[in-house]
Amino acid sequence: MSEKRRHRGPAPEDRLFDDPNRLRKLRQAVEDLSWLLERGYSSKAASELVGNRYQLTARERLAMAHAAWNTRGREAPLGAEELSGHRLCIDGFNLLITLESALGGAVLIRGRDGLLRDIANVHGHYTLRAETEEALKLAAEASKELKVREALWIFDRPVSNSGRIAALVETIGREKGIAMRGRTADGVDRLLKNCEGVVVSADSAILESGVLWFDLGGWIVERFIPQAKIVDLGGSPHAESRPVC
Repeated sequence: MSEKRRHRGPAPEDRLFDDPNRLRKLRQAVEDLSWLLERGYSSKAASELVGNRYQLTARERLAMAHAAWNTRGREAPLGAEELSGHRLCIDGFNLLITLESALGGAVLIRGRDGLLRDIANVHGHYTLRAETEEALKLAAEASKELKVREALWIFDRPVSNSGRIAALVETIGREKGIAMRGRTADGVDRLLKNCEGVVVSADSAILESGVLWFDLGGWIVERFIPQAKIVDLGGSPHAESRPVC
């Protein structure tokens, strides 16, 4: 690694997630927001209403929104044993930033659908981090172990460094001896919804479009990153947060 890069580490305000009282309140907020979403309320209006009711910080509101998903209409995920010979269509930045966060010690949120999501809040601008290559290498190793036919990573073209990271995907794929391709595109969500293969994404809108999907991020974290900091917001308001083991 020729350049010095920052880590995708925890934000200072993430200390809030270590407070049991705030966690109980946040889990209740997730439950309330989920109730509203399942009844057709606007996500923006419902999030503001619930966030104000529980006096949540901006960081807590972000975590709440990531955890409180309406899961109606979603197919069940495929099992790891079902991926052999399939093509993966990967929501590039979605998976990569989650893995970087897990490796860097940043907080991951487990939502009510069981999926892990980062709260890095990256929009429009992506910078390679100290964990980037390791994250991609773990994904390559996972693709090889799962015996997928091809792993196609799709990155949003307008996001900075998307071309660079797509090229790095292909370089690491060659090094690991796995058919791992990277491309940039406009309308990534549309491409994933029409993927001829198995989709890898934690984006609820994509998963609820009826695609075949697999939780590759969760599989990699559980198998290769046991030290990941996971805050469980998907269960009872009295559930405890703990690292994946």
